[in-house]
Amino acid sequence: MVDIFTHQILDMIDSRDYETVCEWLKSYPNLRIISRDGSVTYNNAITGAHPEALQISDRFHLLKNLTSYVTEYLKKRLKPQVSIQSVSQEIKEVETIKQANENRKLTLKEKYEKIKQLSLEGRCKTEICRSLNMDIRAYDKLIAMTPEEREKLFQTKNMIIHEEKVKQKMERINEVRELKRIGLSNIEISRRTGLDRKTVRRYLDENFNPVHASYGKKRNGKLTPYIKTIDEYLERGMMGSYIVEKIHEMGYDGSSSTVRHYMTDWKKRRKKYYDRSREDGTKTEIIKRENIFKLLYHPIEKVKIISEKQFEMICKEYPFFEKIYKVTWEFKDMLTNKNIEAFDKWIERAKNLNIPEINSFMNGVERDMEAVRNAIKYEYSNGLVEGCINKLKVIKRIMYGRCSFETLKTKILQLEKMRLFN
Repeated sequence: MVDIFTHQILDMIDSRDYETVCEWLKSYPNLRIISRDGSVTYNNAITGAHPEALQISDRFHLLKNLTSYVTEYLKKRLKPQVSIQSVSQEIKEVETIKQANENRKLTLKEKYEKIKQLSLEGRCKTEICRSLNMDIRAYDKLIAMTPEEREKLFQTKNMIIHEEKVKQKMERINEVRELKRIGLSNIEISRRTGLDRKTVRRYLDENFNPVHASYGKKRNGKLTPYIKTIDEYLERGMMGSYIVEKIHEMGYDGSSSTVRHYMTDWKKRRKKYYDRSREDGTKTEIIKRENIFKLLYHPIEKVKIISEKQFEMICKEYPFFEKIYKVTWEFKDMLTNKNIEAFDKWIERAKNLNIPEINSFMNGVERDMEAVRNAIKYEYSNGLVEGCINKLKVIKRIMYGRCSFETLKTKILQLEKMRLFN
């Protein structure tokens, strides 16, 4: 029990039994306003002990009960992945896919260089990972490494093989130069080593570099000049066989299977942004059900992951959600704006939905009608009590949970007296 005006904890009881609570309340004859949760036992006990007292149902518990019932209903009607007609801008999605394709071509070292560049531009970790199509855990691991560990990680299998070949080649070069140093002719060196005389002359050149001139450079494949054309055909929905035929006519002389592999990969990547088209050809996109539930708790402008156009499309394709959304937010607005005049009409609209879960909530409201009305009319709430419960839990943990109820009660009430005295 907490005093609404002084915020002081007055007393505690370890029972929800009607008779016990009723007798306990009678020991406080001056109670006039009582805020409580929706417990039927508390309702009856307060009525029995103080029939003239003003009972107020707690707004938080009312909203929690309503959203719980509503969420339970929506889980039955909506799949975890909700499909709606695509409302995102086509150009933006295509650009995102193209960017993802470019990012896949980057080596880990190139990605790290881009991370450093984006960090200098003031980008946060989330933005950097999104722009590079990089998992945030991979980002954290890469940043936490020492320069030596990072350099070792950057070495690909091809790099290790290349370094071994360069090492072997350098040993051969040193052998040729050593033979020349002791006075052998190029012909004799060629005979002893089995190398061509031209190769011997190159190895003896001080400017000779054992690393191949094309090493590290990305070479274009046969398909590279036709990638843009293939992408355009795929965007227009052309069949694979038609695309293969067309690029062969344009001069492509590579394998048809290479083209088919590219198109398959393109479609897999695109599926991340678009679900399969519907039978009428309409493109769809996926929204997670858990994100739709957020609309019941926060205004649409606060739910960044769902745009207003997507919200409108959800309401259009799933009319039952729009009804649920409206009845939930109308109830919230009533509580916030203290609009008691709208309460009876809201009850009527909620009942007309004829949804079992909503009906269950309405049964609870009707059992406690006067207290719910008072929750709309008055500012009082159980917020103070919830805060005191948190304080009680902290004290209980400090005492390692080994104290009896009476010990815990005594300590809390003594602490309250000390707080008021100080």
